[in-house]
Amino acid sequence: MFYDFYVGSYASADHESIYRYRLDKENGTLVRREAIKGVDNPSWLLIHPNGQLLYSVEELNPAGRVAVCSLENGALEHLFSLETEGADPCHLSLSPDGRFLFAANYSGGSLSVFRLDSSGRPEGMTDHKQHIGKGINPDRQEGPHVHFSQMIDGRLYVCDLGLDRVVVYELDEKTGKLAGCGDDICFPSGFGPRHLAAHDAHKDFLYVLGELAGDVGVLKRDGKKYKLIQCVSSLPEYLAGEKAAEENTAAAIKFNENGRLLFISNRGADTITSFLVREDGRIEKVDCISSGGNGPRDFAVFGNCIVAANQYSDNLSMIEFCDETGKMKLLAANESVTKPVMVAKIM
Repeated sequence: MFYDFYVGSYASADHESIYRYRLDKENGTLVRREAIKGVDNPSWLLIHPNGQLLYSVEELNPAGRVAVCSLENGALEHLFSLETEGADPCHLSLSPDGRFLFAANYSGGSLSVFRLDSSGRPEGMTDHKQHIGKGINPDRQEGPHVHFSQMIDGRLYVCDLGLDRVVVYELDEKTGKLAGCGDDICFPSGFGPRHLAAHDAHKDFLYVLGELAGDVGVLKRDGKKYKLIQCVSSLPEYLAGEKAAEENTAAAIKFNENGRLLFISNRGADTITSFLVREDGRIEKVDCISSGGNGPRDFAVFGNCIVAANQYSDNLSMIEFCDETGKMKLLAANESVTKPVMVAKIM
């Protein structure tokens, strides 16, 4: 069985920086099929539902950009880029109807909203939300750091690592403006919410990854709000407490296809951790193994296989897992890519 995907990296525009790969699950191989230049630091990639456009952040400071690339005729071509009005954009998401694109500006501490036309091309920015405040960590939370956004049940949930909260907005679909609704989700000081995961199999729950603490927060819906009901470490036992904050940064959180398993990557520990999601929504740690490299910033799940992008060791790795138990096994880690940081599935 074959799976195709794109890999984003921290390579400059004058070098190949976005790659297309094919995973051959039967033979356990990764085959590079295409690579393009022209996009700076494409650390997050997103494919429009129409399959004709790929968006990439260009993680630059002080002026970050979103690159728009064509996928027509099966070839990747950089069309143009537009500024996000924020520094170091690191994440992109779409509204469910594909009419709005959201860009999270990490260093800028802001969120940009773009209206898209019927083909998916940006027509212009409709809103730019600047967060204000800071957290307890003087090095990592000296100000707001917007890291992720996702629309769930008509609301936009925005992870701000610097503020230890998920800010919740409502989107006016006519104007493209965002408005706070007063239902922000607050986390313990130093948690550092980076990304969240949601799955249809667990409709009343959100799973939020704390980059600084290495913890997974399980939240249960209570009316229109969510409450924290469980907080579990994703780290191996030798990394705990202050040592975890000094030596590790958690990175990605993803479900398998049926939502029974939840996976976390950690940089520093350089591991992938698997959790079993129980019927009551709580999670139970199952396994924790090497990511097959250093600095697994992102990964994607293909059937019962994980492809991880190891930024600091310049390689992609493949990990197989059991759908029933969540136990994992490293299959290969020999595919060389310069500073790979994102794996985008082609649906």
